[in-house]
Amino acid sequence: MPAAGSLPVRVEAWLPIRSLGWVNVYAFDCGGEGVWLVDSGMYSARSVHSLAEGLRAAGLDPSRVRGVVATHFHVDHLTGAALVRAFTGAAVYLPRGDLEVALAGGDPAGFIDAAIKLFVEHGMPEGEAGEIRRSHPALRAVEAYRAILSGGVEAYREGERPVPCSPAEAVELPGHTPGHAALLDRGSGYALVGDVVLEGITPHVTLHDPDSNPLGDYLESLRRLASLGPRLLLPGHRGVIGDPRRRIGELLRHHEERLGEILGILEEHGPLTGYEVARRVRWRVRYSTWEEYPPAERFFAMGEALAHLRLLEERGLARRVDAGGR
Repeated sequence: MPAAGSLPVRVEAWLPIRSLGWVNVYAFDCGGEGVWLVDSGMYSARSVHSLAEGLRAAGLDPSRVRGVVATHFHVDHLTGAALVRAFTGAAVYLPRGDLEVALAGGDPAGFIDAAIKLFVEHGMPEGEAGEIRRSHPALRAVEAYRAILSGGVEAYREGERPVPCSPAEAVELPGHTPGHAALLDRGSGYALVGDVVLEGITPHVTLHDPDSNPLGDYLESLRRLASLGPRLLLPGHRGVIGDPRRRIGELLRHHEERLGEILGILEEHGPLTGYEVARRVRWRVRYSTWEEYPPAERFFAMGEALAHLRLLEERGLARRVDAGGR
């Protein structure tokens, strides 16, 4: 059993995503109940092998893994569980919201397709949308999602303690995904936050349904997390965040600035499609033209633009109209 107030072991699981490099997997040694992981890496032999090696280096036997608790359904956090469970028989847990919304159809294909359909309705050319779909990492790992779901996944909810030897409670913090959750240890003051707060990276938020408001949800999740007062954040990527309020404040300001930028684009150019807005935003990327963006980056940019436009609409600062089928 972990000592009172002790932090879980952090292991870096390799990712075939150059901009990220690895995902942080957190391990709890629960004694007779085995080793429990928060997140699991990707559906890749190299990713899961690096996870196993990291566990061994920390003095933990990978064969003792009995549970994987995913913070959200994204490919780099959940799909490694398909291989982990194949070798250990581990149980898999996922936040209620992601299980009920993102994976309701049995894999993420329907969820991703709905987002890409929105992209086309908001001006993206069909050919470009098709290229994005063919290269989307979640759709290339459908086999892993189906294996995980067919083997049974338990939903965990607000206030529950999914890791048996940890007092950390689930806190639902939607936005980055519909059901993203963090695990908060109120006594020790740390929170495992997945991709809600990252150092040096702005977690992406994508509109997936025309009447959802994921950016509004995300900003509220940030405020809620700040109000809970964790002293230390253990994120899904990069390093530990020792000043949560500072970083949360930076993210809140970033999105308000982005909302202002997009509003300015509309004021300057008049009515635009979401696609036309996305191409005009000054994204923090190394590419000089939209045509240089890889398909994954276009997915993020388009989804982010629509999420910000949707929040501007919700605030009464922009209006959505149908014109010529768009």
